[in-house]
Amino acid sequence: MNVAYEWHDVPPADFAVIGDPVAHSRSPQMHEAAYRALGLNLRYVAVRVSAGKVEDALDHFREFGFKGVNVTVPHKSEAMDWGDPDELAEKIGVANTIDLQSRIATNTDGPGFLDTLEPFAFPQGATALILGAGGSARAIAAVLPSAGFQVSIWNRTATRAIGLAQEFGLESVDKATARFDLVINATSVGLSKDRIAIDWRSAKPATVAYDLVYGKTPFLEEATAQGLRVVDGKELLVAQGARSFEFWLGIRPPRDVMLEAIQ
Repeated sequence: MNVAYEWHDVPPADFAVIGDPVAHSRSPQMHEAAYRALGLNLRYVAVRVSAGKVEDALDHFREFGFKGVNVTVPHKSEAMDWGDPDELAEKIGVANTIDLQSRIATNTDGPGFLDTLEPFAFPQGATALILGAGGSARAIAAVLPSAGFQVSIWNRTATRAIGLAQEFGLESVDKATARFDLVINATSVGLSKDRIAIDWRSAKPATVAYDLVYGKTPFLEEATAQGLRVVDGKELLVAQGARSFEFWLGIRPPRDVMLEAIQ
């Protein structure tokens, strides 16, 4: 587990990830491994910021000479309000990456997610089910149709699924099943080891189960028991982190080094 600094006591650094909680984040070791590989004298730290203090914290970081921040739950909306969102962040409605000096806010979650799907070579028109209707689900719902997927949304609170689906011109479903080519757990259920009541018997032999949480989760354990291909959130962490890295520095980082650092 990382040291998580309080925002008003943060030491000199160049980049940070902010959230609450944030000590569990693997972003510092991932980014610093890339800096070392490229010979860059930069520092990346984890910083806890409580709700309602995001704008104060970002002002402080900017004055303190920080170059950029990544933003994790629950601060993505507050952070976007502070920044100047680009077109993608506006479409998604939340930001996870900010250039502090220009104040430009973007979202690398959606494009990073698409990066991680490339090895699977899904056919045009493949079906996908997104479980959840929060910020991560929004990011994926905003970009997945552009990759040729037919997308459905499920959420335990049906009205939230319906609202998100209508906003992006998708469909909502009232039951969580695995009858899709890609099933994505974009809820936080895996963090608490709780389970989603999903019907795995309807899965296709080639169905891919993807959990945005990294590590073994009940969702992935159940999918593995069905003989399905599974992906956890480590690849996504690297993909969105690499896109943030390039957004800030204009340099492509070594993704293999970043992945090795968080294994």
